[in-house]
Amino acid sequence: MKGLIKRLCTGFLALATIATSLPTTVHASEKQYWTDGQTKAGVIEKVMNDGSIESTFRESIMTVEGETAYCIDINTDFEAGYKTRADASTRMSADQIADVALSLEYVKQYGASHKELNYKQVYLLEQCVVWQRLSVHLGWQCDNVRASYDEIPKATQDEVYSGAKAFVKANKGRYDCGGYIYSGQGQELGQFWAKLAVGNATLKKTSDNSSITDGNGIYSIAGATYGVYADKDCNNQLATLTTDESGNTETVEVRAGTVHIKELSAPAGYKVDKNVYTLKVEAGKTATLNVSDTPKATDTLIELFKIDMEIQKHNAQGDASLEGAEFTWKYYDGFYTKDNLPAEATRTWVTNTIAETDSEGAVHYVTRLADKYKVSGDSFYTQAGKNVLPLGTLTVEETKAPDGYLLDGAYMQADGSEEQIKGLYVTQIVEDGDLAILSGSNKYKVSDKVIHGGVKIQKRDLETGDTSGQGSATLKDAEFSITSLNDSPVLVEGKLYKKNEVVKKIRTGIDGIASTSADLLPHGKYRIEETEAPEGYLTDGAKPIDFSITENGKIVDLTDEAHSIYNQIKRGDIEGVKIGAGTHQRLADVPFRITSKTTGENHVIVTDKNGQFSTSSEWASHKHNTNAGQSSEDGIWFGTSEPDDSKGALLYDTYIIEELRCESNKDFQLIPPFEIIVSRNNLVIDLGTLTDDYEEEISIHTTATSKDGKKSIVAGKEVTIIDTVKLDGLKKGTKYQLKGWQMLKEENAELVIDGKRVENSYTFTADDKDMKIEMEYTFNASALGGKDFVSFEELYDLSDKDEPVKVAEHKDIKDDGQTVSIKERIINIHTKATDPEGEKSIVAGNKVTIIDTVKLDNLEIGTEYQLTGWQMLKEENAEILIDGKRVENSYTFTADNEDMEIEMEYTFNASALGGKDLVTFEELYDMTDKKNPKKVAEHKDINDEGQTVLITERIIKIHTTATDRNGKKEIEPDKDVTIIDTVTLDGLEVGVKYQLVGWQMIKDENAELIINGKRVENDYTFTADSEHMEVQIAFTFDASELAGKKLVTYEELYDLSNPDEPKKVTEHKDIDDKGQTVTVKEKPEVPEEPTPETPHTPSDSPKTGDRTNVGLFMGLFALSGAGLASAYLYRRRMKKS
Repeated sequence: MKGLIKRLCTGFLALATIATSLPTTVHASEKQYWTDGQTKAGVIEKVMNDGSIESTFRESIMTVEGETAYCIDINTDFEAGYKTRADASTRMSADQIADVALSLEYVKQYGASHKELNYKQVYLLEQCVVWQRLSVHLGWQCDNVRASYDEIPKATQDEVYSGAKAFVKANKGRYDCGGYIYSGQGQELGQFWAKLAVGNATLKKTSDNSSITDGNGIYSIAGATYGVYADKDCNNQLATLTTDESGNTETVEVRAGTVHIKELSAPAGYKVDKNVYTLKVEAGKTATLNVSDTPKATDTLIELFKIDMEIQKHNAQGDASLEGAEFTWKYYDGFYTKDNLPAEATRTWVTNTIAETDSEGAVHYVTRLADKYKVSGDSFYTQAGKNVLPLGTLTVEETKAPDGYLLDGAYMQADGSEEQIKGLYVTQIVEDGDLAILSGSNKYKVSDKVIHGGVKIQKRDLETGDTSGQGSATLKDAEFSITSLNDSPVLVEGKLYKKNEVVKKIRTGIDGIASTSADLLPHGKYRIEETEAPEGYLTDGAKPIDFSITENGKIVDLTDEAHSIYNQIKRGDIEGVKIGAGTHQRLADVPFRITSKTTGENHVIVTDKNGQFSTSSEWASHKHNTNAGQSSEDGIWFGTSEPDDSKGALLYDTYIIEELRCESNKDFQLIPPFEIIVSRNNLVIDLGTLTDDYEEEISIHTTATSKDGKKSIVAGKEVTIIDTVKLDGLKKGTKYQLKGWQMLKEENAELVIDGKRVENSYTFTADDKDMKIEMEYTFNASALGGKDFVSFEELYDLSDKDEPVKVAEHKDIKDDGQTVSIKERIINIHTKATDPEGEKSIVAGNKVTIIDTVKLDNLEIGTEYQLTGWQMLKEENAEILIDGKRVENSYTFTADNEDMEIEMEYTFNASALGGKDLVTFEELYDMTDKKNPKKVAEHKDINDEGQTVLITERIIKIHTTATDRNGKKEIEPDKDVTIIDTVTLDGLEVGVKYQLVGWQMIKDENAELIINGKRVENDYTFTADSEHMEVQIAFTFDASELAGKKLVTYEELYDLSNPDEPKKVTEHKDIDDKGQTVTVKEKPEVPEEPTPETPHTPSDSPKTGDRTNVGLFMGLFALSGAGLASAYLYRRRMKKS
């Protein structure tokens, strides 16, 4: 039935097709085309869509006017003849035309490439694909029409038919398709063609500035995207092209004709090309558009302005210059920081600063990356006629400072920034949209520190050429002024100075050198000149000196003789007249010593016959017997320079004028020395008339004692004798020296200790006629006990310090007033020994302490002593040895008083010394010589009761009581009973570890209680914290077999000080002690019990009143039922689900 309907439908469609295919009326004006089909191509099998072969027929090769045509109506027979032609589009849709035309195109291409097929086979394949496509479109139901497999193998036909379908699908729109339909008598013919309508477009991209981009990894022509458009306004985009590393894009297919191409996105480092390009594409050919992009580069280059660091201006200081500073620029074709810069730069340039004047007339020192400033290096990058910098990293660093400046410490500062960039500056040229920009500023000030130096100059004495002054004159504090000789200002200590202005004043030090710091003066020229002479000098000889500062940190040294500044010292003279008192007799040939108070230089001038004297060269030439000091004709000259009669003899100084003793003034009291000051140049100081008075005799009266005025001193390491000396007849103003020393009276010899005489001296100037002086003699008299000492004295006049004159003495070995006795030092020891509580007896124990209180008399204060003591056994008169060692102690101290009390402790084990008397012995040592201590006292009296301590025996007493746990004296004869033994102990040694051991005895047998082969016993170990203690021991045992027995507790106490050898110290073993006795009760008699009847075994059936829990079983039953019901409902629900 389905087949019948199908066939009816097919027939209907076929009729409809035939109806639509009926020839139309041919008008006489239409052109006629001859159609024919004389050549047979081969057999066709009309295979229906249901797989049946409806018919088989031989097909001819159709032609129209001799050109190949195809049957387009498989259901109608062909008739040769004229037919009219119509465009296929009048009968078929564009898709149907394209389907047929492209199918034919494929078979033609297939045939052309498969030469094994002949033209008839190719035609059969072409005709079949035409019928197959029309069958699909017109519903003929023979979509699988084919050539006989005898004509063309099945495999070939399958390949062609499937390939045609794929070709149509793949090439839709790529070809312009058309066709003609020829109509007339019989079968219609058709001609179809497919003309390729597309070509290929591609693009080749390059850089339009390869000098920038070649080898620079920041730039890449890969990744640029271009839009391919059908219209010039670029609204209808057909495709997108993307460049690869070589600048090539993929090839895109477009319809032949003109396409428009513009860049959508530029590749890395390039600007976007705004141009729209046209490209003419021919069908079947590839058209290439060649384009180039401009790399991004900045023409905004860094400008560096050189300034002075200190004044922060474009002006150099002194004669330094800001021109000629060199900067090294390095470009790296990558993005780097200071930490990871490559070892080699891509390009390097060196530029220097050049003076340029701005529009306002101001001069600046500038450098840039331009040929004008270039010193050396690679060529600059250029683009569009300008110097540029590609994307990447740029570094710049000042590598040569301009003349007069330092590289060290230089820094860059961007305009408006406080940040100081020192050393290498690193910046990057980065992308900013379609531009390249510097990551930092493009204008920087570069500050350099000007070279600084200093100057030092030496002041010298004009006469000697030395760097130290003569007399009391000094080369210190000479003032020098430093003046700038520079056209440009200099900054000194924060202030700007112009040319010829004084920039600094300096003064000489004690060494005559005036110096600035090493960084005071900026690079330039200066002048230094003395503006104030030092004390005692004239400005004669000073001269200005010019110098230059050219090296940093260097002080220009003008201290050599050639550059030093020389000054003349001031000089003067003195004169006077010498007479004697009373007669006013002029004293001839009296010498006066003139002494420089500053240097000690001294010379002697002698009065003439009239008592006159003068140092002036007009009186006696300085050059005549200079400083001989023998006559009034001898010249005087102070200093080390050559005498010069045009100058005074005395240097600028203070002098002491001192009359010397001579024959002319021997009966006179010499005038005291006096001072004069020479402070003015070429001035003669008149001393006037100098008068001597007649002289008195000097007497000495002395007394020697101890410090506290006593005539005896205890021997010691440091004793002092005070010698009080009264002097009468002294000359006021005269300088004296009192000398004294100690004599041994018995030997009448000087006291010598450690090879030196015990002596002292005292120098003084008499301020009165009578004076009292104390002289101290401190020495070691520890070995001089029993000796007498006498002090001797001599007095000297020091008016002439080179020749002191002895004017008095006191030397009487028998003078009791001058005698002091040294007594022997005897140290006494008084002792008392007790226990720590002051008792004279101690109970024997493991640790006992004896306190020895020692009183010492007549110690030497400040001396270090050691007191050593030990214990003696009185009866044996022998040292106590414990564990092989003597019981001893020592105490070292320094005496702070003559009488002292010291306590010595002796702690030892006296547990075995009960009943012994112990005596303490002592020795005292002087520790002044620690290598050889000296015993100075001892106390060793074996019969001294004060030093004796008795060790008494330690007796420990035990008091005990035994009961049961409840304090009862009877216990039941049970298997588990306990006896508590309460033990009171008296006489324990606190701190000692004890063990109390106890056991049970059967009173009747007076034997140990043995149960299961073991003695019933226990022990308790404890450390005594008191002399009286109470402890308990429990004895737990089986007493079931002990009915009626009396049990007695025995105890022993052990001292565990030596755990390896415990020592029994007490015991308690009294079989009759009722307090220690416990009685075990007798067992009561037990009545005989009747034998029970055999019990009745009840049945398992519950009865009335049965306690079986029926409710429990019912509950379990109900619970089980509920579970079954739930399971059933759940299963039904699952089934419904």
